[in-house]
Amino acid sequence: MSLCLRVVRIGSGETLLHNLLSRRAGPSLTTVRGFRQVEDHKVCVVTGASRGIGYATARELCSKLKSADIYLTTRGETTELNNLIKHEVWDKADMVNFHSVEVTDQDSVVQFRNSIYERHGRLDILINNAGQYFLPSPDQAEHSSQVERTLRTNYWGTKTVCQAFLPMLSSAARIVNLSSHLGHLSLIPGPELQQRLGDPALTQSQLDRLVLEYQTLASQQSNSYREAGWPDCAYTVSKVAVNAYTRLLQRELEEEGQERVVVNAIHPGSRHSKISQESPLTATDAAKSVICVALLSDPCEHPRGKFIWHDLQIVRWDEGSLKGMTV
Repeated sequence: MSLCLRVVRIGSGETLLHNLLSRRAGPSLTTVRGFRQVEDHKVCVVTGASRGIGYATARELCSKLKSADIYLTTRGETTELNNLIKHEVWDKADMVNFHSVEVTDQDSVVQFRNSIYERHGRLDILINNAGQYFLPSPDQAEHSSQVERTLRTNYWGTKTVCQAFLPMLSSAARIVNLSSHLGHLSLIPGPELQQRLGDPALTQSQLDRLVLEYQTLASQQSNSYREAGWPDCAYTVSKVAVNAYTRLLQRELEEEGQERVVVNAIHPGSRHSKISQESPLTATDAAKSVICVALLSDPCEHPRGKFIWHDLQIVRWDEGSLKGMTV
């Protein structure tokens, strides 16, 4: 029996009904405390896991996986975090450990990657949660700094982690990139930029150049970035870029013969501590959706390279708008 997400059409949209199980008998799941627990041993990484959705995701992984090595990253000290999470998941304490990693530092990421490779030789689940958000500042110098810091973590950091772990992904690995409702293409003001960012044939080098273009214009401490069609909100640019990267990474993996590896982005929906956003969802609610995407069954024909809402509806981030969507 394998954990899966079933895709059904409702009207013109698509919804993922999560926590559904295929009816084939098999050894990979067992029932524990009213839910299905994955028995296959998994090697997992969750970045930015010291609080919020990242921390809740770590707890959910512990509850859903019978056997695992779960590596959690934080920029700070790890002792208190390790003591806390091991106390909370007391019967799974040996499965989970925090490590000090800076996702914006390639050397730090590679050293972390190498340590996991030496122990296991593979990675099964990668959840990129590390992120930065700043309310756009009216001060041009501060705004320029915000743009650089936001993109350094949210886009370049996500890419750095993905690229480091790609060579050691297992044959049916799952990558989940945390995105946002603020990552919809309609929030990019410039029509030409929308077309370029939303192009399904966009390459990594082209996407990188677009992100660098925004950073360069924002660094000029003028309104030139606005004149070019970019928004004030660097977080929006970073998450649009993450959505585009998710799609193109899935395409590249398939072209390289790694079609069993699945990459998706998700808007988790819980309230972000720094974003003015009302939401009835808790971090645990959000984490459950993240875990559903991280545990997509193998083989997985759909979703692949998609942007998934917190209710597990597949949303076209590159067309239309989010009018009528519950944030």
